[in-house]
Amino acid sequence: MANRNDDLNRAAQFLPFDALKGLSEEIQSRIERRSRIEKIELSEESKEEISAVLCRIRRGTEIKLKYYKNGHYLLKEGIVTKTNQVYHWLRVGDSQIYYDDIYEICIVAD
Repeated sequence: MANRNDDLNRAAQFLPFDALKGLSEEIQSRIERRSRIEKIELSEESKEEISAVLCRIRRGTEIKLKYYKNGHYLLKEGIVTKTNQVYHWLRVGDSQIYYDDIYEICIVAD
């Protein structure tokens, strides 16, 4: 009868092996860095429109917005869980979004 160590050694030969450990993560990281774009400067009219919408937003308001983060424009839709008028940010889900990073915003439901 074979002992337990022989069984473990025999099973180990069938475990997955990643000879290039971390390669896929590094490739994904490089793709993300290369796809970054510069932030678009908004016109005064666009800034005023965004500001008008932000003045109407309260906790519990459902919004849809496009914002800039880490070299990318992201779309987000959800319910505002917190706003901070002093530091100029709002929270939608787990994302904290600064007013200056908002490119487009609209209220879906109050």
